[in-house]
Amino acid sequence: MPIGTVPTGPIAGAAAACYDPAIVTNGRRLLILESTWDEKGQYLRPEISVHPFFQGMTEAMGVSMVYRQFNAKEDLRLLLHDFVRDRRFGYCYIAAHGGDGKIYGVGREEIKLSNIMTASAHAEGKGFIFGACRFVTRQIARRFLWETRAQFLAGYSHDIDWIQSMLVDISFFTFLFRGSGHDAFRAATRLYSEHRLARKIGFTVYKRERAAQRVRASLPRNGHAHAHR
Repeated sequence: MPIGTVPTGPIAGAAAACYDPAIVTNGRRLLILESTWDEKGQYLRPEISVHPFFQGMTEAMGVSMVYRQFNAKEDLRLLLHDFVRDRRFGYCYIAAHGGDGKIYGVGREEIKLSNIMTASAHAEGKGFIFGACRFVTRQIARRFLWETRAQFLAGYSHDIDWIQSMLVDISFFTFLFRGSGHDAFRAATRLYSEHRLARKIGFTVYKRERAAQRVRASLPRNGHAHAHR
């Protein structure tokens, strides 16, 4: 069983220590999905995780968060399926090693864009943020947003430093949950204005335009939104 080796379960359940059903900010709960960062097969060694950083941020802001780990594409499929169906969750942050059109599970198992899109179908109103190298390009954003119907997709199109990108991602969520009305472009504009690192490493938000099959991008070079095919 793919999920049997990691502490996981239904994302709406009480298994996660950081989950508190009494804490909800505008009905927008955050799901954190993380794979292993070890690339050498030494899985019993202590390793870094985004969990404590995001737990501190969400607790300080009074935002409800659920954290789960995934090992393989089947784990991720089940978790994303629950996320899409559960209306209490608005955002999903996926932290993993990435590549061109794919992310990686345990043992460098490839999880392709097509696998992720299939699991995320009918995600109207939801936002996806990837803390992964070389995964969120303009072309991928266009495919992902139009096939899943998600509200926005955010991440990076090239290699990134783990610490730098994690800090930028947390800052984006901070602005998203406060002072932006849950508008991803407004949050990105504030991020670029107050944290130059976000522009430097190329954090970008993409949104789907309803009138035409194209996406708009919050371009890091100036912090403003423009449309691109």
